[in-house]
Amino acid sequence: MKAKLFIILVLGSLFGSAAMAQTILEKKISINVQQKSVYYTLAQMEKAGDFVFSYHSDLIPKDSLVNLNQTETSIKEVLEQLFKNRFTYLEDKRFLVIRAALKPLRIITTDITSDEKNYSVSGLVVDGASGERLMNASVYEKQELVSSITDEHGYFKLKFKTGNPNALTITASKLNYQDAAVNFLQSVSIDSRMQRNAYRYAESNSTGVERDPLAQFFLSARQKIQSLNIPDFFANRSFQVSLAPGLSTRGLMSSQVVNKFSLNLTGGYTAGVNGAEIAGLFNINRFNSGYLQLAGVFNLVGGTVKGLQLAGINNRALDTVKGLQVSAFANKAEGTVKGLQLAALNNEARKLQGIQIGLVNVADTSEGASIGLVNIIRNGFYKVGLSANQTLNTNVSLSTGTHQFYTIIHAGVNVNSGIRMKGMGIGVGHDFMFNDRVYLSAVLDYQIYGEQNFHQNWKLGKLLLTAQLSKNISLFAGPTFRKYTYGIPYDFAAAAADPAAYNENVMARGKPSKYAFGWEAGIAFNSVFKPKVPVRSSAFVSKFQRPSENWNIGLAAVSGLDIKSTNGVVGAEAFLERELRGNLAATFSVGYLQHLINSRTTFPELTPGMISMSYSDRNDYKSIPIKIGMKTYLSRRMFFAGELGAVIGLNNENYITYLVAGQPAMRIRTGKTLNAYTGGASIGYSFDNGLETSLKYEKYFGHDIQLMTIRAAYRFKLNK
Repeated sequence: MKAKLFIILVLGSLFGSAAMAQTILEKKISINVQQKSVYYTLAQMEKAGDFVFSYHSDLIPKDSLVNLNQTETSIKEVLEQLFKNRFTYLEDKRFLVIRAALKPLRIITTDITSDEKNYSVSGLVVDGASGERLMNASVYEKQELVSSITDEHGYFKLKFKTGNPNALTITASKLNYQDAAVNFLQSVSIDSRMQRNAYRYAESNSTGVERDPLAQFFLSARQKIQSLNIPDFFANRSFQVSLAPGLSTRGLMSSQVVNKFSLNLTGGYTAGVNGAEIAGLFNINRFNSGYLQLAGVFNLVGGTVKGLQLAGINNRALDTVKGLQVSAFANKAEGTVKGLQLAALNNEARKLQGIQIGLVNVADTSEGASIGLVNIIRNGFYKVGLSANQTLNTNVSLSTGTHQFYTIIHAGVNVNSGIRMKGMGIGVGHDFMFNDRVYLSAVLDYQIYGEQNFHQNWKLGKLLLTAQLSKNISLFAGPTFRKYTYGIPYDFAAAAADPAAYNENVMARGKPSKYAFGWEAGIAFNSVFKPKVPVRSSAFVSKFQRPSENWNIGLAAVSGLDIKSTNGVVGAEAFLERELRGNLAATFSVGYLQHLINSRTTFPELTPGMISMSYSDRNDYKSIPIKIGMKTYLSRRMFFAGELGAVIGLNNENYITYLVAGQPAMRIRTGKTLNAYTGGASIGYSFDNGLETSLKYEKYFGHDIQLMTIRAAYRFKLNK
């Protein structure tokens, strides 16, 4: 009985598997069309077979008229009758991909030399049908990872050492051709054809990282050709070392090798890493990266990132990130982020299932948290609020994110009040949804206040009941609880009378704190961010995506003030800009900046009977700022940017002069040339006619200089 049951189960499994394994090409359909277009015929086949064709629009003449009458015929036979074996077909779930039929290749060996374990093989690669010699075909040996590319005469030569001189396989690959191979068994050579299906998994998951502008800039033509010719063969090795892409221990085959450890002195180009990869400037991986990837400038991964990806400027993954992306400027994942994206300027993900921390965060859909000044979440919202509280009667706020988590930035003043208070702050919030129209907002907030200076700060908790009056308007109100820390105004008279005692008293008192309840109420105008149009849509390309691979050069005028000293600032700069894929741009600028300081400050008598007067002369500070930066476009024209660089001071000659009764004036130099590192962030708008304007904040590290400037620029395209 058990034996019968076993046989029944086995047979059932076999027949069930056979039924389930029926492919699209094996499906039988009936179709009858007379003098109909190819486009109409393919649509009827899709309907009859319950599948979808996928093909390049230029591949098939869709307007050609055909006659076709088939009953209970397999889709494969119908296609062969329709296209006469001009195409090959690849199935992917419900899709049937139509591709041009691959042409045959042939290897003609012209010279084979051997010296014990040293081999040299040379020959020609030709079209298997016409005999035409083929240029830019890849020829390689899979075990030794030795490769070459044919010259303009179709000629190649391979040199290698092998531990098994009785078995060598030389393979030739070229885009739009079938692979060909020659197996060498001592002095006998046998032609064969490679089975491409053995590597189909790798080919179907290729992301085409070589089409990225960054990769195109750093990769040679031979490396790009090699990657296009060999999309489906990859080997695993322990390590590789490279000076630059192509100059590595794996040679031209570096793009076909996944390494456990990869060291790139300047930059490297590999199939992937399954351990650690370190580069002085950049790493480029065709497929996946795990578990540690470090680069001084950028990392570019064509597949999934697992673990830590750390770069000085930019990280980019063309698929999913499972771990941490950390950079000084921007991170981007074109798939799902399951982990943390941390950048000073911009983070972007298609689907967020983790945390983003940066100045500007972007996600198509979010199930996590985005922490920044602006969060553009396609399934989230933005809200502009007008409110009043017990301290400031006029406040403006901007909230961006999702109801699960959002950030708030705000500023306010007292209007028509005897106390001219002003303040600003930042906070985070979560909405407890009762229904679509009523919810409770829990907010944690940090604010700074003051009349002249921001010497007071509040740490607040808020519970605001929100009622949605319409689709775009809501009212909110509720209690607040705050910890209030304030500074005591400086007493000039007490400090002059007894400086030591006054300073000791100030240190002893510190900054007093109080706790108090308050209130807040207001009105909000809210909306949702427009869904991002899919990349394949022409509307997305024309209305949002900026052109890539453009070089721009331009001039800019700069004007503003030092917000610490309120001195004016004027200047100009020349800049070079490279537009990159993914709505990014890299910038380099050199400028001239002048701080309008030129002034004299006079002091009264300091030492009775000796120094009757003194005054300080300060001249304009002139400098040359040199900076590199990144821009990320939130729309076709609006952008955020970040810069890092150095400021070279040209002069800073300050003097203090003492006037002593009965003696010549004493003039002492107190200033020295000011050199500094600088960093800044800006928001701007680019016009199609080349004009550009932006508002920028900049900080001189190690010095009490903070600039707020307006920049107006004009760009010229270097390549048309």
